[in-house]
Amino acid sequence: MSCTLGNSYIIKSGDTLFIIAQQQLGDGEHWREILKPDGTPFTYTDAANLQVGQEICIPGSTPFPLPPSGNQIALEARFYSMEETNCHLPASGVHGVTLQAALAGQLQSQCQGQSVGRLQCAVDPNVIPLLTNFTLVLWDGKQVPAAALDIGTAIIGNKIDIFVDTVQEAINLGVQSVTAIL
Repeated sequence: MSCTLGNSYIIKSGDTLFIIAQQQLGDGEHWREILKPDGTPFTYTDAANLQVGQEICIPGSTPFPLPPSGNQIALEARFYSMEETNCHLPASGVHGVTLQAALAGQLQSQCQGQSVGRLQCAVDPNVIPLLTNFTLVLWDGKQVPAAALDIGTAIIGNKIDIFVDTVQEAINLGVQSVTAIL
């Protein structure tokens, strides 16, 4: 790879500099920090014309870094599936992505309608307010951008339901301990 500064990243279908910055730098607003391989910044025109296979450079990046500060909330995670809900709109009226899609960096919802480009979670709005964006630290230490997009009658207190693809995946994952960083 030819990056003079930062770590090389190859553009995939559906990528935007905002989404990449959200994934790699923890905040999509930092897209202007992403550079071309020669170390020059992207113009708005360049950013609008990304090509699949194009190399870009992420300065000092690590996937989904923990924010330097933030309210950390320990949660008991359970799982609900896209298969089970048939893409029924969550309480917020906005879809997120499933866990596997978020882990793969695919931040466009497979469900119809508007998408927030984050992992869809159901929460107790008294613990995490509806429509809050946060970082979710999974049981294995991986971090994904998440959003409080749904609520549920069984989600009371420090519990969270995480959107997955299939009922079998939800069963296999069971109950896990996670941390939300607001």
